[in-house]
Amino acid sequence: MKFLVVTDLHYSDKSAGSDNRYHALSLDKFKTAIENHYDGCEFAVCLGDIADSFEGCKPQTQLLTEVREMVDESGVTFYPTFGNHDTALDKNEFIRIMGMPGRYYSFENSGYLFLVLDSCMNSKDVPYPEKEIKWAECYVDDEQLNWMKDKIAKSDLPVVVMTHALFEGDEDHTIKNADEITDILFEYEDKIAALFCGHYHAGLNSKIGSIPYIVFKALCMGTVVTFAVVEIEDSIVTVTGYGDETSIQIKKEK
Repeated sequence: MKFLVVTDLHYSDKSAGSDNRYHALSLDKFKTAIENHYDGCEFAVCLGDIADSFEGCKPQTQLLTEVREMVDESGVTFYPTFGNHDTALDKNEFIRIMGMPGRYYSFENSGYLFLVLDSCMNSKDVPYPEKEIKWAECYVDDEQLNWMKDKIAKSDLPVVVMTHALFEGDEDHTIKNADEITDILFEYEDKIAALFCGHYHAGLNSKIGSIPYIVFKALCMGTVVTFAVVEIEDSIVTVTGYGDETSIQIKKEK
């Protein structure tokens, strides 16, 4: 199985600043990645922070629509994920524009089950925030935890889990109740093929237990086109990185 991964577009018409975020380039970067490297891929995923909301710039609804239209015109099968900046827009509106089945969802491809989680809430009790959340206070609610456990328990397929905020790593970027997630992962460790996140722009390659764990680097940083093509086969996760992304091969120990 082969697919394309981008994360943290932070798309906007805002000018680049001292933080090295080239917001306005992100849509063309994503399009370039698709045009040059989607051949042979089953689908593309974005691990959150698709568009940013800035005063005096294009509204987030327009920015997201531009991303969605580009993807549709490219003929790409696309699976988006909520990022913390995406919550500046009502979650239901984000879901509508991006064509998602819900704020969290699953899909199957090439003999794998993918679970796409929503880690973008500042409280487990408020999954639909009224304004943009604080980026360093991400949670996953009990409804999702129960859904996730049920999906994994009932699956006969190996499972890939994806979300925006980290399962572990940099403290500020890590889901605050990540231990509740990893408890489930360890309970069904033999079923979990890989874990993928965004949010932490510097990226990370590691394992959680025996499970390959990859945090992808941000597309918005600098002027290079940073993304990855991922292949999963025979318990081996191969990441071919472009731009600033790291190329790595991680094998799950059975």
